[in-house]
Amino acid sequence: MSLSSSFLWQPDLYLFEGDFFSLRWYSVLFVLAFLIGRFIVVRSYKVEKRYDISVDIQLIFMILGTLIGSRVGHVIFYEPHILNRGILEMFYFWKGGLASHGAVIGILIAMALYSYKLEFNKFKFSIIDRSRRGYNYLQVMDRLIIVCAIGSALIRMGNFVNSEIIGIPTNSNYGVVFLNSTENNISRKLPFVKSVNFEKTGKYESPGMPILRSKIIFEPEKYKEERIKNSVEKSLGYLLPKQFSNYTSVINPKGSDVEYRLQRSATELSLEFNSIGVYRHPAQLYEAFTYLIIGIIMFLIWQKYKIRLRPGSLLGFCFLTFFSIRFLLEFVKENQVKNEVFKIGNELATGLNYGQALSIPFVIFGAYLLFRNFKKNPFVN
Repeated sequence: MSLSSSFLWQPDLYLFEGDFFSLRWYSVLFVLAFLIGRFIVVRSYKVEKRYDISVDIQLIFMILGTLIGSRVGHVIFYEPHILNRGILEMFYFWKGGLASHGAVIGILIAMALYSYKLEFNKFKFSIIDRSRRGYNYLQVMDRLIIVCAIGSALIRMGNFVNSEIIGIPTNSNYGVVFLNSTENNISRKLPFVKSVNFEKTGKYESPGMPILRSKIIFEPEKYKEERIKNSVEKSLGYLLPKQFSNYTSVINPKGSDVEYRLQRSATELSLEFNSIGVYRHPAQLYEAFTYLIIGIIMFLIWQKYKIRLRPGSLLGFCFLTFFSIRFLLEFVKENQVKNEVFKIGNELATGLNYGQALSIPFVIFGAYLLFRNFKKNPFVN
């Protein structure tokens, strides 16, 4: 990968891959988000001289809220048909499908459970603020939301490594061709595939559509070579899609009529042919960069004012900026699921996708918190 305005993106998804244990880059970045989060939260409480062991309990609540909320949110918002297979499948985190809006809702609920308790007296009950270490709910969230923004940046970097949540075509010679899904599809359709490689030829079918040299390398034994040749002849026509869709990055419009070379060396058999890529917006990096900037700004604000800042100010700032940017960036992202259009009832389509529709309440709530705080003195005497 070069640091130019356009490149082919085909990273190794695994930091380590073995027979009994494998570690993906996404998992590393996900865990790193929590480790950095713990460091920032612990440091903030120590600087304010209010640290105790319950801070780690708070982080456990946050982790559980993130995992449960993101998975449940994904199922409810994007793939409710999963519930047809049983409600327990809603909690199958290892199957993928995590929603950031659900994660935020999960964290808000988890921190409420951490910060408040219910007291029952006969037929009445009351909600009591625990005020752990002297902090109320909004003060707890003000410190935690810094972590959420920076953690979101790391997770979006993981999405970029996985080539998921991709952007729409740029229709220009700027952007990224995401190749991992194409590599996986080819490996499933042909036998004995060792590797699938692409490189730019310097030519373009049209703006934003580079012509790529595609090379598939096999590892056949001599008696398997004929089978590979037969598979290539049968499969070449549908090895790659003939037309672009919302989720394809490489096509072969000529199908089985494309010119190809099947070459044999002493150690391997290779298939070479030309295909066409599409440059897409690296939307994951747009989000990662802006979320990181928001997190750094909030950290600097906290570092300057600390407990003098009126409770809820950082939470309001984050919700207003984070989800406003999320709303805008959805315009350069492909929908996460097919036919992802937010509707009011069953008929009235809003023209928004779920990512945008779900961002609006957070923007409104963030604006309310800031307006409420800055209507008064934004600092506590």
